[in-house]
Amino acid sequence: MSSPAQSKKPKGILKKPTEPTTSALVAAAATPAPVSPFPVQESNPAAEKPSARDVAVQQALVIQQQYVLEDQIQDAIIALSYFPLVRAPSYDAANPAPSDADAFRQHVRPFQPGDYEDMIEERNARGLCGFALCPRPRIKLPKGGEYKLVNYGRKDFNIVPRKELERWCSQSCARRAMYVKVQLNETAAWERAGIPSIRIELLDEPKEPTAGGDGNDNAAERLARELRDLQIGKEIKATRDAAGLACERGDATDIQSTRSIDVDIKEKSVIIAPQEPSPATDNEGHLILDGYKTKFDSRSETMTQRSNARDIAAKIDDLFDD
Repeated sequence: MSSPAQSKKPKGILKKPTEPTTSALVAAAATPAPVSPFPVQESNPAAEKPSARDVAVQQALVIQQQYVLEDQIQDAIIALSYFPLVRAPSYDAANPAPSDADAFRQHVRPFQPGDYEDMIEERNARGLCGFALCPRPRIKLPKGGEYKLVNYGRKDFNIVPRKELERWCSQSCARRAMYVKVQLNETAAWERAGIPSIRIELLDEPKEPTAGGDGNDNAAERLARELRDLQIGKEIKATRDAAGLACERGDATDIQSTRSIDVDIKEKSVIIAPQEPSPATDNEGHLILDGYKTKFDSRSETMTQRSNARDIAAKIDDLFDD
């Protein structure tokens, strides 16, 4: 028989939950909830997770945009191989035409250093100077070694490869071309296509004639032009940033490919039905691998057999001689 102390249940230390009264519920309903300045949207994991097809379409759009930019770079290389477009006595490599300079900056902007080298080689193949704004042909040195002495007897004496000298018409154009090349970025073109701060500067900026005809810009006009360009850059910066982010996300854009390729897929006609390879009947089935039988030169086998027979005959003669 259990004692009264053992039959008594232990008392809990936690407080019992109290049910809210009717007055408390009415007061809570009447109290307005705090309004957040940011809209709160309920998350729906099923709706936020894109399908496999949507992911594939986004990746395909990104790849298509990359192909479009690559096509534009190749077209720019071909276009720059014909520069300058304005060939007049008043314009040269040190003072190019403003239209040619602007077009050159626009074409070179998405270039990488490798693309710029391709443009130089393309111009050299046409016999022109490697600097795109120079109308003169490249120099051709007389026959000699692979290296040439430049400025012999002077402080800037140097030994330069022959091919490097023949890329330009003069050392001045080489400096102008390299001045542009060092401004190019190794980053891929589609990663910096929407950055408005990229600007290509020339070593010799073109001189626009003023109303006075002195051929030089005064400080006031130059300052006004810089302020105008800065204001325009501020207005379009937000739009280009948004376009760049959309390109990174893979959103649909209005960029369309300028080239179309007709692909005609034809099914290969089968004349003979495929057959399972059968083992050979000449006890050489071990030489067949995936239906192909290994072949040996019969003449080499015959020569080997003859040499072996001669060796055996010589050994027999030696035995009998002993």
